[in-house]
Amino acid sequence: MRRSVLIGAVALALLISVGGCRTSPPQEAGVTSPEVLQSTLDEWRLRADIPAAVLGVADSNGRTWVGASGTLEQAGSVPVTTEARFRIASITKVFVSIVVLQLVEEGKLHLDAPLSHHIPAYPDQRVTIRQLLNHTSGVPDYSMSDDFNKELLSHRDRRWTTAEVLALVKDTKPDFAPGTDYAYSNTNYILLGEVINNISGRSWAQEVRRRILEPLNLNSTHIAGIERVPEPVIPGYFDADNDGDVENIETGKPWPALETSEGPAGAIISTGPDLLAFGEALFRGRLVQEPTLRAMVAEGPYHPRFSNYGLGLEILRPDYRTTIWGHGGFLPGFKSALWYLPSRDAVIVVLANDARANPADLAELVARKQAEQ
Repeated sequence: MRRSVLIGAVALALLISVGGCRTSPPQEAGVTSPEVLQSTLDEWRLRADIPAAVLGVADSNGRTWVGASGTLEQAGSVPVTTEARFRIASITKVFVSIVVLQLVEEGKLHLDAPLSHHIPAYPDQRVTIRQLLNHTSGVPDYSMSDDFNKELLSHRDRRWTTAEVLALVKDTKPDFAPGTDYAYSNTNYILLGEVINNISGRSWAQEVRRRILEPLNLNSTHIAGIERVPEPVIPGYFDADNDGDVENIETGKPWPALETSEGPAGAIISTGPDLLAFGEALFRGRLVQEPTLRAMVAEGPYHPRFSNYGLGLEILRPDYRTTIWGHGGFLPGFKSALWYLPSRDAVIVVLANDARANPADLAELVARKQAEQ
């Protein structure tokens, strides 16, 4: 059962923890100290029994804190730093949804237009752009196939095309009629990537870079499988053989099979500071207009009251009261969370290199720590 969230004022002083060296500016009255935040991160990581984690928090006054805990490898000696690169997995979908919604703002795309207007070969003319964004399309999830997931590990160097990914569900019966239910499906965002390509004349990755990464100077964020990543992601731990023990499944080299099949559904690699800056820009109106952001977090039917999904963003209420906007991410070896607390204008980012981790737990714990001040 999730712990209740008690949201308080998030007011933080700047601290970057690199290589285990920490500096602490004088603490203001009522401000959670960097030491408390670091110890919260350290204690959570140890209890979660994961090698490495990075935590970032930003308050309404623009003050930020980013800390790192642990070592790159299990029982290793090299400390993780705040600049470590993680696979952020499905948080990629937030980047893609922003590009789609910017195209809507520019009048180049309509949310309720049929997908077939932009991908003529797509057979079901009832599926709309809006339904892809909020996972009400009924399009089956290509990544749910056990055979496909085994293929990612056994043929790591294979490069998947979009056509090959879509072929995995081409003959699969829809989960439901479009617009009549909700089911999270990575295929929705593979299709949105194609829509971006067809409208802009550029790849979805080029548009993410042009519209988001470059304007925000997110220099440590890259689209794996398409762009060259200057440094490898850190080790990632996952129980690939189902023997009850996790093992490092990252080789330190690119993983084309994973990266090209994930594409716009989950291929981005980033760091704690970059992802925190991205969250601040999005939720503080630098990437989309205010009506668009409201649409991104508008709740729809087919959800329990503690969980919902808008246009590329999750809406959560872990305690049935406090509203959280954001997105989580999971890939073999990695878990991530990007949270925004609208009641306090606060952003929380958690990155972990173990698939057993639950970043939402740490995000909730940090929120409670703020309430105690």
